[in-house]
Amino acid sequence: MTQATTAAAQIVDLRRRRGALRLEHQHVTRWRRLVRDRLELAVAAAAPPQAPGACPDVRATLGPDTRDIPAAAELAAAVRGALPIAEVHELPRLRDLDTRLARYELRLEDALRDLTDQYIEQLARDVTEGGVDALRGPARAR
Repeated sequence: MTQATTAAAQIVDLRRRRGALRLEHQHVTRWRRLVRDRLELAVAAAAPPQAPGACPDVRATLGPDTRDIPAAAELAAAVRGALPIAEVHELPRLRDLDTRLARYELRLEDALRDLTDQYIEQLARDVTEGGVDALRGPARAR
């Protein structure tokens, strides 16, 4: 195996691993968003926000048109579903999940940054050693 072939294989491997890390990071980011949303729903089950349009000062400022203001019961039904007040007991578990996911997300970001640096360094080495034509080799095919 020649040095150029080895370098090309390293670039392909780095690109593959970087793609896997990016995809994993996207999944973890989505899971964190879902857990935080679930956490917000658990808090809202115990302490819902004030219904839109309930404040007299806001109504006085906006005027009598209430067509766009959903009823409090309609909003509660949309976000609560079957969530009982007991959801408050889920808060510690959900916070722990979010904390663990946050730590994992940071590890992924660090690994992605390190792998990207390695990838760029390898590309720079290839260009330095083989010129721009080195970028058109097998590593470019993927």
